[in-house]
Amino acid sequence: METRHDPGQFHGIKNVLLDIDDTLWENNIFFLQSLEWLCTEARNLGIPDRAATNLLNHWETFNIRWKGYGYDSYESSLLLTVAMIARRAGRLDLHMGLRVKALAWTTFLKSHPIQWRPEVEKALPQLTERFRTIVVTKGNPKDQMGKVDRCGMRSLFAGVDVVPHKHPSCYHGVMKTHGLNAEETVMIGNSPRSDINNAKRAGLRTIYVPHPKTWYREMEPIASDEPPTIQVEHFGEVLKVLR
Repeated sequence: METRHDPGQFHGIKNVLLDIDDTLWENNIFFLQSLEWLCTEARNLGIPDRAATNLLNHWETFNIRWKGYGYDSYESSLLLTVAMIARRAGRLDLHMGLRVKALAWTTFLKSHPIQWRPEVEKALPQLTERFRTIVVTKGNPKDQMGKVDRCGMRSLFAGVDVVPHKHPSCYHGVMKTHGLNAEETVMIGNSPRSDINNAKRAGLRTIYVPHPKTWYREMEPIASDEPPTIQVEHFGEVLKVLR
């Protein structure tokens, strides 16, 4: 998308709503690593990568509907997938071993060290010093607050809101809770669907910080209508947009 913008379009900003996963730190790459493991195990049993991936996607869709976003939901999806792979391969004797390995992956996902995205460690303190910054993240509150606590920068945020979905109504709820108005607030994130388009539908200006491994469920064309969106190459450029 177009990266140029009229500087005046982002004047008057006092408040920042900020995504965390894959905007501040790495997240989806670790889930992709677990998918790579799953495909390797399935391939060794004669099941193609596409079939294993489709099984996982199927169970993710089911569990997200009933359990929402989070590690417990993904763990359930992964365990159901390895059970079906063992059954399809006619190797139920391998099921418990695959299950133990799958649980090891989900344990890792829940506890891996924070790996910052480029320029975040330098730019984030400057951003929060200049603007009232509130984290808006979706998922399980325990999961998301755990990462915020582990990052070591929680004190920089004026608030942390964990929502089940990033729908326009959720953005309106966050703004109402914190006494914000859309004219003075910008949303920053890597997800075209959740962080950008739905924030735009809530009347917010947005800054898109793309990630090469954004979750496929979050990808869609960025709406070209108002309010404006500016794309930056990395998080450090956010400060240039919000001068």
